[in-house]
Amino acid sequence: METLSAPGPEAADLATLVASRLCHDLVSPLGAIGNGLELLQMVSEPSPELALVAEAVASAQARLRLFRLAFGAASEGQSVAPGDLTQAFAALEGSGRVTVDCRLAAPLPRLQARRLALAALCAETALARGGTITVLPGEVLAQGPRLRLEAPVWESLRLGQPSDQTSGATVHFALLAAFGPVALDTAEDRVSLRP
Repeated sequence: METLSAPGPEAADLATLVASRLCHDLVSPLGAIGNGLELLQMVSEPSPELALVAEAVASAQARLRLFRLAFGAASEGQSVAPGDLTQAFAALEGSGRVTVDCRLAAPLPRLQARRLALAALCAETALARGGTITVLPGEVLAQGPRLRLEAPVWESLRLGQPSDQTSGATVHFALLAAFGPVALDTAEDRVSLRP
């Protein structure tokens, strides 16, 4: 029996739509948790437990903004405001080991913002021991002690071809490489990515 399939979006397009949908559907419940937490804080004595939950909710909301930017659908003609970009990149500070210096003062095309977000996630991976990520309109710079630059995934960026060793932990490298070669400048304590 022959199976017929209708023409439709490619798998990569579907994956970005799934990511957009997941991020969209998780925003509302996280917002509700945040609102409920605010009400609890108004009627309760301050406690380390409530502060911990508030911190976790804020971190999750920030990560969702970053993931939506990096992994979600992006169309030609869309742009992202500087404030939204700054908020999204601030999510990288959630671990406490990385600081972010976001120097984006003008709106960016959504596709360019997506490439920068993927590059920033790659930079975060390199900063296993902490450091600073600087985000510029055409460059992401990571500076810190003893960068972690595993050859296969970083080489995939240079070549503009996703590595066959891609995993869930390195999917951002594969997605960035799929856009084409990334100009890399590496040193012992810094790496510059120009996607």
